[in-house]
Amino acid sequence: MRYLIAAITVLAWFGVMTPASEACSCAGAGSPCESYGSASAVFSGTVVATREKERSNTNDPDDIGYRRIFKFSVEQSFLGVDTTEIEILTGSGGGDCGYAFKIGGRYLVYAYRYRNELVTTICSRTKPFAQATEDLAFLGNLSSAASGATIYGQLVRGREAKTEMAAMAANALIKIEGGNVRKEVRLDADGRYRISGLPAGKFKVALQLPETLVTDRPEREISVADRGCAAVTYYVNDNGRVMGRLLDAEGQPVSRLLVTLISTEPDAKQYDLRLDRTDSDGRFNITNVPAGRYVIAVNKSRFPDPTDSAFAYPGVFYPGVVDQVNAEVITVAPGQKLTGLDFRVPLRRPPSVAVVQVVWADGSPVKRATLLLRDLAGEADSNFSAQADEHGRFTINGYVGQNVIVEARSNRPYVPLGDRYEPMERSQKVQVTLEKPQETIKVVITKIR
Repeated sequence: MRYLIAAITVLAWFGVMTPASEACSCAGAGSPCESYGSASAVFSGTVVATREKERSNTNDPDDIGYRRIFKFSVEQSFLGVDTTEIEILTGSGGGDCGYAFKIGGRYLVYAYRYRNELVTTICSRTKPFAQATEDLAFLGNLSSAASGATIYGQLVRGREAKTEMAAMAANALIKIEGGNVRKEVRLDADGRYRISGLPAGKFKVALQLPETLVTDRPEREISVADRGCAAVTYYVNDNGRVMGRLLDAEGQPVSRLLVTLISTEPDAKQYDLRLDRTDSDGRFNITNVPAGRYVIAVNKSRFPDPTDSAFAYPGVFYPGVVDQVNAEVITVAPGQKLTGLDFRVPLRRPPSVAVVQVVWADGSPVKRATLLLRDLAGEADSNFSAQADEHGRFTINGYVGQNVIVEARSNRPYVPLGDRYEPMERSQKVQVTLEKPQETIKVVITKIR
């Protein structure tokens, strides 16, 4: 299973705007043609009334939380409206991106259907009618425009890509499928593509790349209205690959170890890592690697659970050395695949057990206390949470030589005291060294109030 610290997150505008948000963040509404192409309804009209939507009694995770409904008297419909009045749902404003319509105000509205309701926000091209000159120029020409939808877009070279755009475009292919349509489109030297005359409807747009290149979400699903358009842009990076295998001192494969690719470039950031976890055959396959110089580390990064099997092994660097200064530096060219990087890890530490008991200052057990555990060889800010039993006991099943910092919390409900946070208890931090035999380690919680 691969653990890759690199991602581009694409969020639908109505999927992230909730009243709990502290600020509204929009990706941009696009051109009038794009906004029209993706909308369910476009119309001009005047707000005549407003009301609050009744709240549901169910905890629905898909409920976007908008509660403000505005009724419009429709002046002109450009798309999806065949009535003289229509209701539009939006948020309250501020953090949820709700649009602050005013009674008697005249607007051009772009609305999008979500769960049988028409929704709009400030992240759409909805605006006062007096400010809609560009939109109205496009919408006014729709009746004379040629029938058919348009899909276009481009490749954008990612921040870390070294491959030139012309080379990327020459080896890429766009596939568009929907209804009875099956199209393949080549890109120009600037990485752009465009296809018109498509029937309105839903399409799957897929970017096909050679294995030397990679993009996030190569397949997209879109809907386009007749005479509208949709833009689909792909950010493309070089797909360097580093592959190898971990073996133990006896030549047996070692599974579930984290292998980290660490950049040695002068401008490399501490968090700019690529990782993979070895499979049952001890193999690792790190992909999406930018061109550059790297060292390979095993157990440089670990999961927070101190009982994870990775803690049975000390850290090591390719080709099997303990210190990073002695590690071999490998060079990855743009899109290059490096294979056969096999090396051995030190002897596995034998298993060990430590019993932790959480007690109050008077020695009585803290029932079902919450424990925070952190192995000193793990991440500095990464704690693992566990729960003690009815007797305040918890067993750490780890490995000889591990050093684990243990802290505890009771489950007493917090009682406010004034308008500031005032702690109700304090817990000592105890360092537990796993050895054999191991006596019970006590962690004391002292009540402050």
